[in-house]
Amino acid sequence: MTTPLTCTQTGQQIGLVEQLSLSGEGAIWHTDRSGFLAKVYTAPTPQRLQKLEVMVANPPKEPNGHLTHTSFAWPTSLLVDQRGRGVGFLMPHITNSVELIEVYNPRRRQQRLPSFNWLYLHTTAMNLASIIWAIHEAGYVLGDIKPQNILVNNRALPAIIDTDSFQVRHPITGTLFHCLVGTESFTPPELLSQDLATVTQSEYHDRFRLALIIYLLLFGDHPFKGKWMGQGDSPEPNELVRRGFWPYGQHGLIQPGPLTIPLDVAHPLIKRAFLQCFNQGHTDPKQR
Repeated sequence: MTTPLTCTQTGQQIGLVEQLSLSGEGAIWHTDRSGFLAKVYTAPTPQRLQKLEVMVANPPKEPNGHLTHTSFAWPTSLLVDQRGRGVGFLMPHITNSVELIEVYNPRRRQQRLPSFNWLYLHTTAMNLASIIWAIHEAGYVLGDIKPQNILVNNRALPAIIDTDSFQVRHPITGTLFHCLVGTESFTPPELLSQDLATVTQSEYHDRFRLALIIYLLLFGDHPFKGKWMGQGDSPEPNELVRRGFWPYGQHGLIQPGPLTIPLDVAHPLIKRAFLQCFNQGHTDPKQR
């Protein structure tokens, strides 16, 4: 066990027991406090710590508390070292869940969650949308919505992790803390090639990302992907998104891949929502 840290909310000492993961940003640790993990940064900046203070003081309303489910690994307290310097934060440990790829990939789903049928996939998508709605209602923008940041349990209840990457606005001063990261093929077309450290994002950007995730869940494949019918090699994933090339667009340069199912299988309202998001919404975010 490493040197204990102190929880600013309670004054209690928190022991780091075992390192769970490591990245260039920092490390995730199991702690001696049951049900909680700690994230300890390699080099925390004052801006990052200020952002965490806002998040700790203003958590979103938990939409699934009545189901005894934690929907997001939200920072519950800052952690300081023996000198009183902020080094990270405490957050709930999301357990008994799998990464989203284990749900949307048919082969993996059959192995990990064999009871998940078409209904369960829709339920997962609906619950994820309600969680993101709750986060938006609290004034936050997720920014980097990707499969790796979403866990799902056997009740089709998702949970969102890596919440400290969200875009955060101080509710009183208006100070904006940007989402600094984006993921290839999960970034809206209008944000591609932009400096995310200077971009003010909105829920319309999140809606595009959410539509990508829901499409993955229902159809098992990314919408901006398929059999390229144009000349030469297929464009890179981000370029397909940038140019709006997907199988149900107006250009006809790409067809559904062999591993997906037709869009017509979905309910007409769901089909219409995808068409509006990825066609009209490609150039007009407010259509999403």
